[in-house]
Amino acid sequence: MDILSYFKEVKAQKQINKLVRKYKNKKIVIYGAGEYYQILQNNFDLSKLNIVGISDKRFETSKEANPSKYLALAPDELKEFDFDIILVALYDDVTLCDYLEYQLLINTVNEGKPVKSIIEPTLFFTIKVLLGR
Repeated sequence: MDILSYFKEVKAQKQINKLVRKYKNKKIVIYGAGEYYQILQNNFDLSKLNIVGISDKRFETSKEANPSKYLALAPDELKEFDFDIILVALYDDVTLCDYLEYQLLINTVNEGKPVKSIIEPTLFFTIKVLLGR
């Protein structure tokens, strides 16, 4: 299944709308500037999220690779950057969420701030995958 089909299957816009309500007036950093983010940005309305920056490993060497209008941040810059939550825009994001929350941000001004997936698989989608449908 391609990424766009996955987003449609898990009702990505509905999830984004919930994030808008939950994190109203919160400063959001998106982690992940690759294909997953590009498809999300090009096909869904992220404009009501208060996104203040986008972080990606590729910004360690060049911020010119920034595919968005948001401030480009190398991962280490998240240790001091002023944000309220990181939303991870990667398909296989569990390991990265754990790394950001329990390693990178430990003993920094941002320790304890939430790190979560921007789009999560729904229960229905997970059951379909487990059943091989």
